[in-house]
Amino acid sequence: MISFLLKGLIVGLTVSIPIGPVGLMCLENTVTRGKKAGLSCASGMVLADIVSASLMIIGLGLFYETIVEHQKIVRALTGLVFGMLGIAILHAKNDLPASPSNKALAGLSASSFLLAISPTTFALMLVLFPALGLTSNEHAALIICGVGLGSAAWCIVILHAGSYIRKCLGDNVAKFRIAVGVIFLVIAAFGILSTLF
Repeated sequence: MISFLLKGLIVGLTVSIPIGPVGLMCLENTVTRGKKAGLSCASGMVLADIVSASLMIIGLGLFYETIVEHQKIVRALTGLVFGMLGIAILHAKNDLPASPSNKALAGLSASSFLLAISPTTFALMLVLFPALGLTSNEHAALIICGVGLGSAAWCIVILHAGSYIRKCLGDNVAKFRIAVGVIFLVIAAFGILSTLF
C-alpha cells in the first residue's frame, strides 16, 4: 500500500518540479508580498495537481482529449491571462503591502489553481500513471494523497527560495518584480502566437 503513496509522490514531484509560469508566480509573490502570498499561490497549485490526479484516476482522460481538441483556444486564453498578470505585476506599486488582505490571498490561490489546470499537467499524468503501473482505481486515495504531498514538497522548496531571495534583495524587490512581469509577457506572447501556427 505504501508503494501507491510513493508512486503518487513521484507523480506530484514530476509534475511540479519544472518551474513553469505557476511556480514562477508562487516565487514572485513570495519575494514581493511575503510567505502568506506565496503560500496562497502554492495552495492553488497543489489543489490543481490533486484535482488533475483525481480526474485521471476517475478516468476522465476524455477531459484531456477535449482540451487537446480545443488547444488553440486554451493556449490563447492562457496567453491572455498571463499577459494580464504580467501587466498587473509591472504596474504594481513599488511599496510592498505589510500583509495582503484575505480577499487578495484567496484571489492568488484561485488564480494559481486555474492556471495550473493545464493540458501539460494532464499530458504528464497520462504518461506517468501507466509508466508507474497506476492503471486502475485501486488505492486511489493513497495515490491522490501522494500527488498532493509531492506537489506540496516542491512548493515548500519554492517558498524557501522566495524567502531567501526576498531577504537578499532587500529594497531591490521591485527589480525582481519587473523581471517576472516581463517573463510573463513573453510567455503570453508565445501562448498567443502559438495559436497562429
